[in-house]
Amino acid sequence: MSVETAIPLETRARGASVLLSVLLPSVLLLVSMLNLTLIVAGLKELVIDELRGTAHDASLFFSIEMVAYIVFAPLWGLLSDRWGRRRLLVTLGFLLCAPLYAAYSIVQSIPALLSLRFVQGACAVMGWSSLMAMVLDQADEKKRGRYMGLMGAALILGVSLGAPLGGYLSRHLGARAPLQVSAALFLVMALASLLLREPPQHRRQVSLREIARAFRERPRLILPWLFHFVDRYTVGFFVVLFPLYLGSLGVSDPAVRGRYLALFLLPFALLQYFTGRLSERTGAYPQMLLGSFLYGVVLCAVGYSDLQALWYVMIALGILASVMFPPTLTLTADLSDARTRGSAMGGFNLAGSLGFALGPVVGAWAQEAAGFGFAFVLAGALEIAVVLLTLAILGGRRAA
Repeated sequence: MSVETAIPLETRARGASVLLSVLLPSVLLLVSMLNLTLIVAGLKELVIDELRGTAHDASLFFSIEMVAYIVFAPLWGLLSDRWGRRRLLVTLGFLLCAPLYAAYSIVQSIPALLSLRFVQGACAVMGWSSLMAMVLDQADEKKRGRYMGLMGAALILGVSLGAPLGGYLSRHLGARAPLQVSAALFLVMALASLLLREPPQHRRQVSLREIARAFRERPRLILPWLFHFVDRYTVGFFVVLFPLYLGSLGVSDPAVRGRYLALFLLPFALLQYFTGRLSERTGAYPQMLLGSFLYGVVLCAVGYSDLQALWYVMIALGILASVMFPPTLTLTADLSDARTRGSAMGGFNLAGSLGFALGPVVGAWAQEAAGFGFAFVLAGALEIAVVLLTLAILGGRRAA
């Protein structure tokens, strides 16, 4: 074989490897998150109008899934390390979600709906959390930042696109149509996941003792988990408090609220690949710490901003959020044992789900106690406090 022939073959092989190890998982993660928010727009019609539930029942529909994530994300991660296989859990999780989403079509009571949601959440997190671990396994260390940025962009784009698409489906096909579409999408995802490549280091099973030792030897792994907890806390906080704050400023049009959220979500999603590449040059810690500190400062200003100022504040928050997220994923990969990244990603997603669940609760309490300004300052101060705590820990380790 000539050199001229060999080079294109090598290039094609490398391209195929990137496609199957990074790009395909990113597409699957995007669709996974799309399914998470497809039902948002039609939730009132399904829970309150069809099943005669309450607004509390509608909020429980999401809370129950978060509980499933909190309980099962670490268990699936532990199991994937113990078995030495991740693709099996990805395929099985997506495959089980297909009939579970289809079963929403025949549910006729709130208790049945919520029970089904818990089981479906357990299966969904089996698929996408194991998939995130696979990306961590296969990302080239030199290019890890950009790959984490690509994965983060897929997650946020999926969440962002799900609600408007679900609203269109609900309007024209009924409140349960988004759930039926999700059933079909999960079936397609399960089939597509068969093309995923299992990393070679996961052909050997890892004992529970080895997994426990790996975590004991890497205490700093809790730092990216802590940042992810706080970041997801602020997102859950925003879901409840920000629309209410806009209402207090006289915004009653849902389309206007959507535009303000888009000012945050679009830069958050679209810039992550580039901020991930930036972290390859700056290092994960400096970018995460600086981005989180500035994010906390700007977040404190939200509750004191008028409608005109909020345009710039939301854009700044979106840019800073894109700076923060890829380094947390990169550090989770860097600080974990290569054999136990399933458990590491399970802990990462446990922390994020817990933060997302607590954000609305604490935010609502803070707003009722002292108003919107105090609530946003509290959230921003929490972000800043985590930065200062991390600096103290890293400084103490260097001094020792």
